[in-house]
Amino acid sequence: MKKILELNPNISIPIGFIFMGIGGFWMSDSEEKNIIQLGLIVLGGSLAFIGAVIGLVQNRKIIKKSKDQ
Repeated sequence: MKKILELNPNISIPIGFIFMGIGGFWMSDSEEKNIIQLGLIVLGGSLAFIGAVIGLVQNRKIIKKSKDQ
């Protein structure tokens, strides 16, 4: 769990948005929809959400440390 919280959220959030964009453009461009397109959108959304949560937890730790000093 500690290793996950040490990840840089500035990497996972943009990668998530890129996956969501690729899935969205691919879904709007093709006539028939498939599970891979939806999977890319869901994967991208999950990565962006996880990155946001990690950033929030890291920010709270920084604020807590600065208040203690």
